[in-house]
Amino acid sequence: MFRFPPLALPPRRFFSDVLLVLFTALVLCFMAFYNGFPFFYSDSGTYMWTAFSKFPTMDRPLLYGYCMRHASLMTSLWLAAYVQAVCTAVPLYLSFKYFTQSRHYRAYFLVFIFLVTFLTGVSIHTGQLIPDIFAAVMILCLALLFFARRMTLFERILVSVLFVLSVGVHNSHFLIATLLILGSAAVFAFRGKRKILKKVNLSLLRLGYALLLVVAAYLFVSTIHYSKGMKFAVSRHGYVFFMSRLFDCGILEQYLNDNCSRYHYRICAYKDHMPWDLIWDKENSPLYKTGGWEANRTEYNTIIRDILTTPKYWPRLIARETEATFRQFFSFQTGDTHPQEEGSSVMNSIHHHFPEMYKEVVQSRQQSKNLDWRILNVAQTGLMALLFLLSSLVFLLRGMDRRFRVYLA
Repeated sequence: MFRFPPLALPPRRFFSDVLLVLFTALVLCFMAFYNGFPFFYSDSGTYMWTAFSKFPTMDRPLLYGYCMRHASLMTSLWLAAYVQAVCTAVPLYLSFKYFTQSRHYRAYFLVFIFLVTFLTGVSIHTGQLIPDIFAAVMILCLALLFFARRMTLFERILVSVLFVLSVGVHNSHFLIATLLILGSAAVFAFRGKRKILKKVNLSLLRLGYALLLVVAAYLFVSTIHYSKGMKFAVSRHGYVFFMSRLFDCGILEQYLNDNCSRYHYRICAYKDHMPWDLIWDKENSPLYKTGGWEANRTEYNTIIRDILTTPKYWPRLIARETEATFRQFFSFQTGDTHPQEEGSSVMNSIHHHFPEMYKEVVQSRQQSKNLDWRILNVAQTGLMALLFLLSSLVFLLRGMDRRFRVYLA
C-alpha cells in the first residue's frame, strides 16, 4: 500500500547528489551556451510579456510566464533557462535512482545526460524559453508517482510540486495528464491485470493522488487567472484552438457545407475561401473578420458541441486524430530555432525589459542564422531507432522487469 515515508534528515550523499543534479543541469544548457543565448521561439515573446509586464495573454496559462519571472530574478534569462534544466534533471536523476536497481545509477545517469545532450535535441528544448520541455518533465514525474518505491518524503514532495507546475504551464498538459491517469485506472477493471499492477507498485491510491495533483494544478492556475481579473478557468479561449483543429482535419468545412443553409453562422460567409491558418492569419481569417476571439465564443462553442454530438462526423474525426497521433509520434526532428525578426514580440520584449542583453541576443548564432542541426538530427534519428528497438525487446524477452514494461507502455 502507498504510504508517505517518515520525515528524516538528509543522508550523507544528499548534498553530493544535489551537486550532481546542478552539474548535469549545466550540461543540459550546453546548446544554449553554444548558441550564445537561450533559444527563442515565436511564442517566447508572449510569455516574456506575461512575465515582465502587466499584460496577461489571452490564449495561454499565465503560470509559465510567472515562473520565468521568478526564475530569472528579473535580471537574467540565462537563469530561467538554467532552472528549466534543473527541473529536467531532477526527475531524470530520480528515475535512474529508483528504476535501474543498481548502485551505479549515478554513473548511468551522468552518461545518459551526456548522450542526450550531444546526440538529441534535449539541450535545445531545455534552453528554449517556452514550456514545451515540461511535457517530458510531467510524464517523468507521473512515472515516479506511479512506480517508484520508497521515495523519501522530500523527494515525493519535490516530484509532486514539479508535476503540478509541469501540468499548469500549458493547456494541453491538463488533458494529457488526466488521460494518462484515467487510462491507467481503467486497467484495474481487468481482474487479470490487477496482480501485475500490484507487482509494479501501481495502486488506485497512487492514481488518486496523481489525479488530485492535476486538480490542484487546475485550481492553482485558475486562481492565478482570477487574481488578474480573468475568469476562474485554465483557458478562456480553448474553443478557438479546438475550432482550428477541426479546420485542420477538414471536418469544419464539411460541417459548414452541411449546415450553413440552416443555421446562418457568421463564419458561413467565408466557408468557400478559408485561409490556411484559422488562428494566426490575422488578415484573412474569419476569426478576426467576425469580431475576434471573445466575439465568437458562443458561435464556436455551438459548432463544436454540434460536431461532437453528431455521429456522422465521428469516423472522420477519429481517423484524422489517429493519423495525427502516429505522425507526431514519429516526428522528432529538432532545431526549430529560426531567427526572430526585428519588431517581433520577442525582440520588442528584449528591447523593453532587457535592453542590456540586446547586443548578446543579436550576436547569438540563432539571430545570425549560424545554426545547422542536420548532423544532430541524423544522430538523433539513429539513436531513436535504436532505443525504439530496445524498448520493443523489453516486451518480447522473458525475465524483464515488469516495471520497465508498464513504464514504457
